[in-house]
Amino acid sequence: MKQWIKTVGTGKTGSRHLTYDEAVAAAHAIARGESTDAQTAAFLMAMRMKGEADEEMMGFIDVFRKYSLPYRSFSHSLNCAGPYDGRVYFPVTIPVSLLLASVGFPQVLHGSDSLPPKLGQSLKELLEGLGIRVGLQAKEWEMIFMSINIGFIWTDLICPPFGRVRHVREQMGLRTFFNTVEKVINPVHSLNIIIGVNHKTAIDHLIHLLPKSGFETAYIVQGMEGSEDLPIYKNSSIRKVTPWGDEASTIDPATFGFHGVPLEKCGKERQLQLLTRIVQGDDSPEIANERDHVIFNAGLRLYWFDKVGSYEEGFQLARSLLQRKEAQKLLDKWRDLSSRSDYGGRLQAEG
Repeated sequence: MKQWIKTVGTGKTGSRHLTYDEAVAAAHAIARGESTDAQTAAFLMAMRMKGEADEEMMGFIDVFRKYSLPYRSFSHSLNCAGPYDGRVYFPVTIPVSLLLASVGFPQVLHGSDSLPPKLGQSLKELLEGLGIRVGLQAKEWEMIFMSINIGFIWTDLICPPFGRVRHVREQMGLRTFFNTVEKVINPVHSLNIIIGVNHKTAIDHLIHLLPKSGFETAYIVQGMEGSEDLPIYKNSSIRKVTPWGDEASTIDPATFGFHGVPLEKCGKERQLQLLTRIVQGDDSPEIANERDHVIFNAGLRLYWFDKVGSYEEGFQLARSLLQRKEAQKLLDKWRDLSSRSDYGGRLQAEG
């Protein structure tokens, strides 16, 4: 590992980018546990200071995918990649994913316990708070996913190298390129992804990385907190990426009649309360802002991934699904199935 640290960490005049093959070798050293904690931290910090090249990141993506547990391919699913340091606002993507899954559009959420620097509420922690069991074997996960079109992948569990270096990343307290690697390793081979970023540099990387990671339709958004959740109180920049090129655009919520205000910061209990009320179809005026954020984002994704013919049709469908409590019905089923530890074995026996 020392040679790779020296290559990327000897300063402005001596450092250089790793080749793809060199990045693969460094990734294997970390993935196999051959790199000490100090070496891993030094490498990640040197990479952060140098600035990561696409070939370096692609080497790590390819290697870490190989070390992931084998999952079946669910190519028509939508991979939802948000911030790995969690959220301090209402997590719009959870009810949105439930709504999309309820009409047969498979949704893959993923993450782990929250990381620095923000240490907000992660999707894992919130789903556990809603009663979802996330520690599933691959076959169990697949059976449930095929039944209800939604699932959460616990990154540290399905890709052991991430679990092995978690404490190093926690102690560093900084974002590293591992955050991007986690988002795009794509263990179930989704062809679609919506991914949130904090800054333009990440967009520039992802334009090249996403097609190479197997995604055919990708939307990169600078959403709230660097998430995939777009606000309804201001315009948002969007980048659509396909293997044939990329296209930039801007979404103005006011064009579609959405006029909200910024979401308020809130802790885990408040986020869970809001989630519960929204999913239950609560139409109280006091949570209209959160509800409109869900309808707006669900409508966008339905249209972007060709499930409806227009934005307006997407918003109308999302509103109707909420009113009919389809998200609640699906959440109840997810909670029930995930709690049955022998669910996969029973399904095979019944088959």
